[in-house]
Amino acid sequence: MSSWAIERFGVRAADVRNRLAASLKEAAENAQDAQKWSRSDKRYAYGSTLMARRYEALVAGFRTEPGFQVIRPYRSPHHLVVLDGNLFLPFRYAEDDTTPISEARVSDGRISALARELFTRYGPRTIYTQEELDLGVDEGDDELDEVRPLLAELPADTRLIPVAYAANSQAGLLRLFWGEAELIDDIGHIHWLHYEPIPLLAASSPWTPQALPLDDRPEVAARFDAAAEPDLTLTRRPAVERENPALFPVFSEPHDEPRTADADERA
Repeated sequence: MSSWAIERFGVRAADVRNRLAASLKEAAENAQDAQKWSRSDKRYAYGSTLMARRYEALVAGFRTEPGFQVIRPYRSPHHLVVLDGNLFLPFRYAEDDTTPISEARVSDGRISALARELFTRYGPRTIYTQEELDLGVDEGDDELDEVRPLLAELPADTRLIPVAYAANSQAGLLRLFWGEAELIDDIGHIHWLHYEPIPLLAASSPWTPQALPLDDRPEVAARFDAAAEPDLTLTRRPAVERENPALFPVFSEPHDEPRTADADERA
């Protein structure tokens, strides 16, 4: 684990990382199933399912963890997970595994007031901006006025963790990253101050077979011919007492008898 992850989550950093991967993998598979059963060549079912399930799967994946908290911003249908003061913001940055993570965007269009406020309030201090774009927040923005009261309930030291993934309806979840980033424009481009990939292999095999303790294993011969030989001692079969000799006639050896005239005629 990186020093960044350990600084954020301590000794359970690896478990948090694995839960993120498992939750988003499940969300991507659910979206694939929805697209399959829709029997449509349009990807509306996939997109809408993935949009909802990425938040729901994170809530389900971390609900029982110590330090878990969930918030639902005003007018938002989705819940956001906060764990140990770290707020997860999952978003899809690409539909392939070739787009560089450095080109990630939080939104395909103009960024929402909620995402903008999350980066402003809980992201790192802005050190990189595009001068030609205005990042200022309109104080008369009604949407921001509705979002801010609930976010203000979170501790001031809450820190935003963008969780960026690449996925599509054919291949499912392709790549996954987490880290720290600042928002640099109103169409969702971000500048990563730190990012690192999250392995997906841990999410694909939740069960690992465990070896039996050596003390509990039965004695097993190393070779098939090393086992104890069976007792093949031959014993004489006892005589059987015949209760009814008529049922068990005794035949004597055949012998020649003198032939008579009657015998010749019968022959």
